[in-house]
Formats: sequence, structure tokens, C-alpha cells
Amino acid sequence: MQKKKRIIKPGAKTTKKKKISVTPTAMEYIDLFNKCVIKKEKIAEVDKVIDDKIVPNRNRYEQISNLVRGGGSNTLLFGSPPLFQQPNPFYKKFSAADRLLSADSSIINNATLTAPSFNFNNGGQFNMLQGKFTQTTDSMFGLNRDLFATGFFNSSSVPWYFLACVHYMECSFSFKKHLHNGDPLTGYTVHVPAHRPKVGHPPPFTFEESAVDAIKLMKYDQVTNWSLPFILLKLEGYNGFGYNRKGVKSPYLWSFSNHYIKGKYVKDGVFDAEAVSSQMGSAVILKRMEDRALISIPRN
Repeated sequence: MQKKKRIIKPGAKTTKKKKISVTPTAMEYIDLFNKCVIKKEKIAEVDKVIDDKIVPNRNRYEQISNLVRGGGSNTLLFGSPPLFQQPNPFYKKFSAADRLLSADSSIINNATLTAPSFNFNNGGQFNMLQGKFTQTTDSMFGLNRDLFATGFFNSSSVPWYFLACVHYMECSFSFKKHLHNGDPLTGYTVHVPAHRPKVGHPPPFTFEESAVDAIKLMKYDQVTNWSLPFILLKLEGYNGFGYNRKGVKSPYLWSFSNHYIKGKYVKDGVFDAEAVSSQMGSAVILKRMEDRALISIPRN
């Protein structure tokens, strides 16, 4: 028996099922962050992590950010071959519409670059010895952008506090692990993304080498603005958006706050509605750092 063909009358409306997005919007992220209240009994624990693990290593995170911004190469500074090869991305989690790119990044960076002068075709000279990241009157958490005014670098810096959060989530702050996925630096990565980093030499690797490779692999070197919604989107994306399908705010962002009570993926694809995450959320860390005036994250 032949199937009857569906006849659509002229002018008849057809309905398409709308895909339900599991990714919060920019405004939803901002609203969640603004309304985030850290549980009183957890504040001391969060402060200890900030004081013992994050702030003392800030300079190291900033150095990685500078390497990423400089192209992951020491050619510019020392005239030697590239230290890091340009990697090919292994996946693309978000479309261009989801990137929520904004205009600028507000970070503190006190590192001084030391390098010789460079002559350009127009006869001008660019002296990198004069290049300093310093606080300015533009913002309490601003930086001196004169060094990059010529367009020599193509992206804004990856915020050091974003790197700190990824380091916590992937490596539990260990500098002996790959930022990609927490595998040991004594060899190439085994878990996804496997066989990283690609830096032109065999293992072992330094944390900085691996971190720059991880950031460039994720194409974070191409981001022109690091707004709060974008940062939260990327941090949540590290572990996926499956919690939203369960009606639970991701503990990877909101654990230790009023936004999270219980519910956890205890292993890949297995969700336990009664399990409670013991790991503090990365958004909670950022919230506490803002409360203490250690950072200021742009909202758009």
C-alpha cells in the first residue's frame, strides 16, 4: 500500500520544531553572576584557594597570556625560530554567534618585556624595551596598550584569571600537568585532545609550552574581547552543557553558591540527581575575586 503524499495547501503555515538551546544567553550569564551568593560556610575555603593557589601564580598565568598574544613564538623577542607551532583546532564547540566577543579585556599586568629594537619598512623604529604592561588612569584594572597600538599583535590578552580557572578545573592547580586535560607533562596527552602539545620537540614539556598549545588549539588567541558572558560560556563549555538539560545549574560554575544544591555527572553520561559536587565552581571563584577587588571583568 502506497503512502499518501502530504498535501500542503497554498498559503498554509508549516510549523518547525524549535531547537531548545541548552546554552545560557549573555544576559542570563550576567544575571546569574550578579545574583550569585557564595555560601557563608564556603567563603573561607574559596579565599584560601585564591590566596594560596591563584594570586601567588598570577605572574605565571600572565606570562602565558603574553606568549599567546605574541603568537606563541619567541621570534619577535629574540630572533630565533618559533617556540610553538601553530596547531590545528581539534573541535569547534561554539558557532560565531555564541562567541559573544566584545571590545576589550580588563586585567592587571605588570610584566616588563625586554628585547632589542626593530626597524620597519617605513623607517620607523619599534623599541620593545619601552613596552610595559602597567596600570593606567583608564581603569583601576587597566593596562598600557601603547605596545600594541601598531597592530603588531592581533588579539587581546587571555585574562590571567581565566587561565587560573582552567588550571583549577583541568589540573587542580598542578604545574606538572597539561592544561589541555590534566594528563602528565612527562609525555604527550593521552585523553582528548590526544598527542599534544606540538612544540617541535619530544617530551617532557614545560607547563608554559603545553598551556600555550592548549590555548591556541582552542583558538582563544583569536578572541578580541573577554567579557563576563564569554568567559562563563567557555568555562562551562569545558565540561559541557548537559546539566542544563537536567534542569541543574552546572556545578563547574556555581558549586558552593545559591545556584547549586545537588546533581552531578558521576562519570561520562551517568547523572546522579542526589550526588553533590565537592569542587568549588569557577564562577564562584571569579565572583569572590571581584568581591575582593582583585579583578574587574567587563560585562560586554
